[in-house]
Amino acid sequence: MKSGVLYDSKKKERQEVYVGRLIIFLKSSAQVLSVGGLMMIVISAMGLVVIYWPLAMAQAKYSTVSTLRSMKGAVVKYPATPTPTAGMPAPSTNPELTAFPSPTDIPFWVTKPVYNVPDENYSINIPKILAVSKVIPNVDAGNTQAYMEALRNGVAEASGLAHPGEVGTTYLFAHSVGSRVDFARYNAVFYLLHKLESGDQVEVVYQKRMYKYVVEETEILPPSDLKFLVPQKEREILVLQTCYPPGTTWKRLVVVAKRVS
Repeated sequence: MKSGVLYDSKKKERQEVYVGRLIIFLKSSAQVLSVGGLMMIVISAMGLVVIYWPLAMAQAKYSTVSTLRSMKGAVVKYPATPTPTAGMPAPSTNPELTAFPSPTDIPFWVTKPVYNVPDENYSINIPKILAVSKVIPNVDAGNTQAYMEALRNGVAEASGLAHPGEVGTTYLFAHSVGSRVDFARYNAVFYLLHKLESGDQVEVVYQKRMYKYVVEETEILPPSDLKFLVPQKEREILVLQTCYPPGTTWKRLVVVAKRVS
């Protein structure tokens, strides 16, 4: 191996190049960059966990309960006209609120405490997808700032329409906005809304009284279709709406339910 001295040709005066120092500097820089890159990966991973944790939990709970229900053969749906059997109380036409009934273990017309209602003045429970939330009433659906503020605290009720117990349309919505962070923050409640089918039950608590509904149909509409936001006085229905597919603003998923008690 030949030996010699290296010089920097770019400098006017010939100066020796200290290769050892350069190697040490390069190694140190590489270590700093490696640590920095690892920290960025860890932070990114933690951010994804924080963002998608509510959605993952909702999906996991739904999958677990669905498996248990299929094993028991218990799929809970309201009949069109409930018929009490021997030993069971008849359904009340004006039940007092105590708490949401269990979706699987007791008859749907028995209202015994099972778990806490988030807000006795206005709450929603969808047993099939384990969605329970407070409802913020009279929110302007055309005012982004107003409904985003409401969605920080629960599901929003569109203003200008009917409330539960009134003839007309009660319109509840939870948008899944363009930002993935906002989607996870504000839309976890209705994230699994697309799982609902005809016959599934929905329970709404309004002013300390429980109102029960049965899903009639689901529709996927363009954002410009506002037909369910138009007041009507023909019948009492509940409309649940979220953006579809989840995490986009391309279309609207609408679930229509009729009141049964």
